[in-house]
Amino acid sequence: MTTKRILWAAAVALAVLTVAVFAQPPSPVYYQPVPAHAQPVYYAPPAAQPVYYAPAPAQPAYYAPQPAPAYAAEEEEEEEEGYYWAWGQKWPGLALGPKFGTTGIGLEMTFGVNPYLNLRSGFNYGSFTWGQEFGNVDYDADVTMTSVPVLLDVHPFGGHFRLTGGLYLQPGTKADIAATPSEPTQIGSHTYNPDTIGTLNGQIEVSSALTPYVGIGFGNTVGEDQLLTLTLDVGLIFQSYDVALTSDGAGMTAQLDTFREDLKLEEELLQKDADDWKIFPVVAISLAWHF
Repeated sequence: MTTKRILWAAAVALAVLTVAVFAQPPSPVYYQPVPAHAQPVYYAPPAAQPVYYAPAPAQPAYYAPQPAPAYAAEEEEEEEEGYYWAWGQKWPGLALGPKFGTTGIGLEMTFGVNPYLNLRSGFNYGSFTWGQEFGNVDYDADVTMTSVPVLLDVHPFGGHFRLTGGLYLQPGTKADIAATPSEPTQIGSHTYNPDTIGTLNGQIEVSSALTPYVGIGFGNTVGEDQLLTLTLDVGLIFQSYDVALTSDGAGMTAQLDTFREDLKLEEELLQKDADDWKIFPVVAISLAWHF
């Protein structure tokens, strides 16, 4: 019991001491008033001092060369390929191929000069049998056509369309005609029986070996990047004919003047009919290989 009392007394004493300490009033704070005559003090901010920066020394600029684009080398290689004229223009090349048309079957070669101009030549041959009435007589005609064209093609737009002019050499173009009437037939101004007429033989031949040609066409066989080209020609050949007509009938062997005169008239009628073909149409296609 004595111990408990001592502890309680100590606790009470500690509590009383704590209260006494915190219960004391704080010490008063005295402020001295500022005298009325005191002047306010202003503090000017320090003047800013300029800062000078020395420029950095210029450094030399070095630029690495740009590599040439890959396509430039390819273009140079393309320009180096092929053949060139003395004036620096690339030669278009040659083309060769078969040709089929109203002038027969043949072989044609194209020689390129530039993208706008080509030269063409070749050889054509054709033959066929044709039944035709000339004058008052029905004839069987064996037609033979041989020609060598020498042509100039102008491509005004540098493309496939072309204008063509030149010459056709026709040294062997002709028609051998024959008729053997089996009944009375009019020759010239008179009618004769078959024995008097016999067999009429004649020849229609192109009178001049050089005949002019004009036309248009489509296709440039030596054009850039052209390997195999199908072309078309449409044009006209201007030509004239020489006609000769003979007979092996009795009218000739008997030297009948009337029959001879009528045979001459028949030849003139034949010439007139042949002159209807002075303008010969040309339609042809060709397939050419460019090399």
